[in-house]
Parts: sequence; structure tokens; C-alpha cells
Amino acid sequence: MSAILETVPAMQAQVDPAHDYLLGRAPTLRAFTLLCLLMVFDFADRMVVAALLPSIKAEWQITDAQSGLLSSVLFVGMVLFAFPAAWLCTRLGRIRTASLMGVFWSVASAAGAFTGNIQQLVLSRAAVGIGEAGYAPASYAWIATVFPVRRRQLALGLFSAGQVIGMALGVALGGYIASRYGWRHALGLLALPGLVIALLLYRARDYRTLAPSVADCAAPPVAARNLLVQLKRIWHSRALVFAYLSQAMATLQSVPLFYFLPTYFHRIHGVPLQTASYMASGLLCLTIISVPLGGAIMDRWSSSAPARKLVVTPLLALAGTALYAIAFVLVQDYQLQYSLILVAFFIFGLGGVVTLGMTQELVEPDLRPLSGTCSIIVLHLLGSAPGPYLTGYLSDRYGLSSALLTVVLASGTLALLALVLARRYYLADLAQVGQPQLAVAA
Repeated sequence: MSAILETVPAMQAQVDPAHDYLLGRAPTLRAFTLLCLLMVFDFADRMVVAALLPSIKAEWQITDAQSGLLSSVLFVGMVLFAFPAAWLCTRLGRIRTASLMGVFWSVASAAGAFTGNIQQLVLSRAAVGIGEAGYAPASYAWIATVFPVRRRQLALGLFSAGQVIGMALGVALGGYIASRYGWRHALGLLALPGLVIALLLYRARDYRTLAPSVADCAAPPVAARNLLVQLKRIWHSRALVFAYLSQAMATLQSVPLFYFLPTYFHRIHGVPLQTASYMASGLLCLTIISVPLGGAIMDRWSSSAPARKLVVTPLLALAGTALYAIAFVLVQDYQLQYSLILVAFFIFGLGGVVTLGMTQELVEPDLRPLSGTCSIIVLHLLGSAPGPYLTGYLSDRYGLSSALLTVVLASGTLALLALVLARRYYLADLAQVGQPQLAVAA
């Protein structure tokens, strides 16, 4: 059925989201599949530039700092448009917002193929970030609400696995296409699948709360005041704030590492560019397994004691950071170094879904899109946006190996500290979350 829930109030019924699929199993899984596919090409369009950097550098003679800016500016665009995207979500719903955002970033990514200098390419990448600003928060809120609680972290894990699939696909296909047809073709061709999927998603099913969000249908000044009230409610959950910070530091560790990994193997070890791109993509294949596997494990492990998941997750963060340090400090053979990075990515994937789940379970359903938006802002403002540029800047001054080592150690330590602090407040903050009724189709 193509009608959105808001148009059929007479057919609404109440369903307990803890035990049932809010929209029905089949419609939920159909829309979920499209969301997952769109997530794949979200990250393919986002990370394809990592495989194209050597080709772009050779054509325009740019520095490592400028190379990092091509990634950082994308996340700046996401941060700047985050709150407008959250408002758009209250007006159009989660599904339609995700669909329209997908159309926008696909067109913006394809436009990069027609740029003539680094300034124009930077602007096109910023536009990609604007398009991606509203997709993830809308999707997280939809998934966390329509799936039963017993399947929530597994669903979020499967959805998040689309990130690493997309990153691997973007780098692998980007390197392959660029080596044969040029980097411009890579940008253009990888934008097409996302555009098609976004258009198909537009007619999928959505939900709404019986008590509308306080920002719904409000005049702009009133909506602004209500937004401040909602932000205060989020800020009062200390576990949620530390979850945001942990996500940001984990991103500060992973994004620059993956972004510069093809360049690292090509420059430091002399690995051919296409092979280096495949290596960077290959290490993500394990996280395709580890992220949903970690979600399933955490669902089972924390079903009777929710705080259990915050016991093992800090240990995973510690182990992963230690492996990165060993790889960049003690190992010279690139194959052994690559193997250690593989294991570290797998370990981080096991625990990565925990903080994502916290951004949704520590607030009421009507606040979940805003909580996801706050997560995206903090994650990109402190992690994704500064990470590539900072690593490129350090690389220009001290070398790429030293830059990567410094970033992964500092960010990993801060992520671990934030997880420990989140665990301290988690149960008390979880107890403050209510469970309002939701509107669904009969």
C-alpha cells in the first residue's frame, strides 16, 4: 500500500512495538531492504573519492591537506544542514525525507564529474554532504520504531553494515573505473544506482506518533522554541551525550584511516593503486559480518540486563586500538600490517552498533529523529569533518605513517573513555524514557 499513515487516521490501531512489527512484517522488510540498499550507495558516493585521490592529485597537483578537505567538506555540509533536515523530517515523514535526500546527494555526486578545478569539486562534495544530512537520522528513527525491541539492534546492525559495504564498493569500483576510464566516470557511474533506489523508496510505508511531536506544524518561531526544549531533554541524558562522543571519536579513528589507506599502501609500500584500493575495500568485508553479528550478540546478551552490552564494548574498543598501534609501530611487513588492521576493523564492528542503539533507546520515539540528527552533528563535527583534513595536515608535516598512528591512538583512547562514562549513567537515563502509543495501519 502506498498511502502514508497520516492520510488514513480512521484505520489506525494500537500495537505494542516491543513485541510486534509496527507496520506489519512484509511492508517493514520491503522498506527496510530499500533503506539498506540506499545506505550502501550513500557510502559508496561518500567514499569513492578515497580511491580517486592519486588520480586527482596527479591532474591538479593538490596537497594531502587539500585531499583531506574533499572528505571533510562533505561532513561540514552534513552538519550545516542537519537541523533543517530534522525539520523536513517532521513535515514529510521519515521515508519521504530519506528518499528526497537520496535523490539530492546522487545528483550532487554526479555533478562532481563535470568539475574543472579543486574548488568546484570541493563545492560538489559539500552538496553531497547536504543531501546526506537527513537520511541517516530519518532511517534510524524509522528502524528503531517499526521493528520489535527484540530485533532492534540486529536491524540497526544490518542497516549499518550497508555503510561498510558501500565504503568497500565505492573504493573498489572507484579504483577500477578510474584506472580504465578516468576518475570523472567513477563519480558519475556510482551516482546512478542511488538515484534509482531513492525514487523507489518514496512510496514506502511510514508511521507517526499519536501525540505529534511538539515541532509538527508549528510556526517557525514556535518551532524554534520547541526545538530548544527538545534539545534540553536530550542534553539531560548524560549517557546519551557520552554515546554521541564515543561515536564521534570512533569515527575520528576510522574515517581518516580508511580514507588514506589506499594512498598509504600505494605510497609507503609501493602497492599498485588498484590493488591498494581492493585491499582497503577488502578489510571492510569482515565488518559486513561483524556489525550485524555484533547487533545479534548484543540483543541476546543484554535482553535481560541492558547494561551488559556496555561491559564488553569498552573492551572491544581497547583491543581494536591496541591492534592499530601495533600495526603502525611494530610491523614493517605490509601483509602482516594489513592483517592486523583487518582484525581491528572486525573487533570495532562487533561493538559499533551499541552506541547507535543508545541514540534511539534513550529517547522517546518522537525524539528519535532529532536524537539521530544530534548524533550526526556531533559525529561529523568532532570526527568525520576534522579527521581527514587533520590527518592530511599531519601527513604533510610528519609523514603519513606518523599521522595515522597519532590519530588512531588519540581518538581510540577518547572513545574508550566516553564508553566508560556512558555506562555509569546508562541505567538511570534509560529508566526515564517513556513509551507513548504509536499510530499504525489496521
